[in-house]
This record gives sequence, C-alpha cells and structure tokens, in this order.
Amino acid sequence: MAKVKNDYFKLAEEQVSYSVQAAELLEKILSDYSVESIPGQKERMHEIENKADELHHHIHALLAAEFITPIDQEDILHLVQIVDDITDSIDEVVLNIFMYDLDGIPEYAPAMAKLVHKCVNALYEAVKELKNFKKPENLHKLLITVNSIESQADATHAEAIHNLFKNFNDAKKLIGDKAVYASLESCCDLCEHASDVIEQIIIKNT
Repeated sequence: MAKVKNDYFKLAEEQVSYSVQAAELLEKILSDYSVESIPGQKERMHEIENKADELHHHIHALLAAEFITPIDQEDILHLVQIVDDITDSIDEVVLNIFMYDLDGIPEYAPAMAKLVHKCVNALYEAVKELKNFKKPENLHKLLITVNSIESQADATHAEAIHNLFKNFNDAKKLIGDKAVYASLESCCDLCEHASDVIEQIIIKNT
C-alpha cells in the first residue's frame, strides 16, 4: 500500500487548537470586560481566525492532491469545515459586542463563554484521540462530554433569553444581548456537530 503523505489527524488537531486559542481569549474578554479594550481584542481574535482560515485552506489544498487518506476525504472535509465554523463563531461573539456597541456584556455571557471554552477543549481532546478510531472506547467518552457541555449551554442560553425579555425593555440592549447570546450558543452547537461527524467516522470505519 502506498504511504499516506500527510497526517490529517494531526492537521485536524492543529486546526482545533486555533479554536482553543479563540475560546481562551473569549473567556478572558468576557470575564474582565472593558469597552475600551474591545477594538484591540477584536483584532487579536481576528488574527487567530485568519490563521485558522489559512490552515483550513491548506488542508483543502493537500486533500485535492492526495489519493490515499486514512479516512474518507469527505469526512475530513466535513470535520475541518465545522471546526473552521467554530472558530468563526467565536470570532463573531466579539464582533457582535463591537458592532452593537454594548456598554456592558450580557449577564450570562461570562458563564456561557466558560462553557464554550470547556466544550472546545473537550472537542480538542476528542480530535487528538481520533487517530485511534478503530478502538473508540475513550473517544466515545470524550464525545459524550462534548454533548453534555452543549446541553448545559443550551439550558443556560434558554435561561439567559428568558431573563433578558423578562427584565429589560430597552430595544438596543435586547437586540445586542440576544445577538451575543445566539453567537455564544452557536459555538457549542457547532462543537456538537463536529462530535456527530466524528461519531459517523467511527461507525463507517469500524
């Protein structure tokens, strides 16, 4: 059998590492929020997102020239696309804070950012384990963790939206906070989607 030229498991792991960097920065931004700092933090976040995009395009270029891959090319493409979407979604949280010119962050945003960080870290551990997909016991446990954190994020998001509409009548705050909450929830939703793709890879290859 011809030798596989590129380690796509390692490349996927590297791509998720950018999501981890973005999630770490997001948690820092929302745990110590400063209106004055947001423009610079937005640029720092966008730098991470740009590096992730570059790697995403690099993986696509490698796959276009590759004949043999450890798992189906379609599965690799699907996974790295969702991971790229995760980093984009984290970037969007900060962009929404900037665009809606929020005086303060939404009440539940720091807690949701912590869940995003936990969820992305759990996904990172799962992708690191993906190379062992033929012996998936530990991988299954990691995917369950991702899904469990996503469920916590869903519950927190529902409570946040309920509280927002119950307690505030200011249109700007409602629109801005709702957009931030939605983008935070999207981060964890996409982690769950990536988890589902990994689960499908296991089923197809074992």
